[in-house]
Amino acid sequence: MSIPETLRCPKCGSGDLAEIIYGPVEMTEKLLLQVQSKKVLIRSEPKPDNAPRYYCSYCGYEW
Repeated sequence: MSIPETLRCPKCGSGDLAEIIYGPVEMTEKLLLQVQSKKVLIRSEPKPDNAPRYYCSYCGYEW
């Protein structure tokens, strides 16, 4: 799980992004740190078709 440095939100241009992962997931120490630093957003539901992969922490846009 890592977001390319050059990736920006297509709506607002922010680089303050989180990768969305769909559950259930095993919470490891590394994953917990990524969640706490807002680099990962966990969704508890199974991954739907055409699910967004990224979340903009600035404007809330998902793509």
